[in-house]
Amino acid sequence: MKKCSYCGRDNADEAVNCRECGTEFEAVAAKPEAASIPPEAEKKTLTVRIFPNHEVAQIAAAKLKAHAIECWVNADDCAGLYPSLTTAEGARLNVWEGDAAIASAVLDAKTTPEEDKQIEIEAVLATPQKNGSLKKLAPGQMIFGVAVGIILCLLYQWSEKIGSKTFYSYTADGHCYQADIYQDGQRIELVKDRNLDGKWDVWTYYKNGHLVRSEFDNNFDGKPDETWTYSNGSPVTLEKDCDFNGTPDIFCTYKYGILERADVKPNGSHFTTVRQIYKNGVLTEVWRGGDSNGHFSEVVRYDPFFNPISTNAPAP
Repeated sequence: MKKCSYCGRDNADEAVNCRECGTEFEAVAAKPEAASIPPEAEKKTLTVRIFPNHEVAQIAAAKLKAHAIECWVNADDCAGLYPSLTTAEGARLNVWEGDAAIASAVLDAKTTPEEDKQIEIEAVLATPQKNGSLKKLAPGQMIFGVAVGIILCLLYQWSEKIGSKTFYSYTADGHCYQADIYQDGQRIELVKDRNLDGKWDVWTYYKNGHLVRSEFDNNFDGKPDETWTYSNGSPVTLEKDCDFNGTPDIFCTYKYGILERADVKPNGSHFTTVRQIYKNGVLTEVWRGGDSNGHFSEVVRYDPFFNPISTNAPAP
């Protein structure tokens, strides 16, 4: 048995290289009974290429083996256990001296992509696999990893909310009928196209995520003629342009979201000509004939079924 001087591994007497680390054995003096063998019958090895690492050397070795050329890779890296040791000396590709010329020719020859792929597969299969148990993470490392993942997820969600974004809604036949506009993750406006003519006719505005105002274009001329204001999601006021001339004519006020009073001021009049009084959303009084002094010539009171029950006007 031969003992490797580098790693101490036992090898067969006929071995040329250590099977553990690849170190080449020095030539042993011929035994007395073999002295009659002529020197030309002894085989010698030559290094045909030196590569930076085992992986590249194995690819070249696979190429030679594909042409039935015996070869092996030597490196002072303890059989691949310490790859950094190949930095200085490299990984040596050795062949028998008699095959050196043809081996060099094969390595210099160009191959097809299919041959290169096959050679790489064979090289990977020939490379010894390193078995090692997976390193277990400490509890602190696991907690740190989970915390980092959560923080990255939150940062991504936060970045998605930054800036202005618009989301469109479409009908089944492809017409856009609504658009939601967001700023920094909060809705600031909602617009609609009710008659699908390609122009918005409803505008709804939000502040801090709460509804504050909405406008309606009821004659679809591109200009709002009905405006609502809101507080805590409930209506507070209503202004309506009944003749669509651009000037509001009816002004309504609400309490707790329930209609309380409606004043008629035709075409921007500075005084109310007709006033309607509501109780719990039910009409109870109608004042008519208002003047600039705030006086009304007629007051009619109604029951819950809109039947007049009294009036200050003289009987006809």
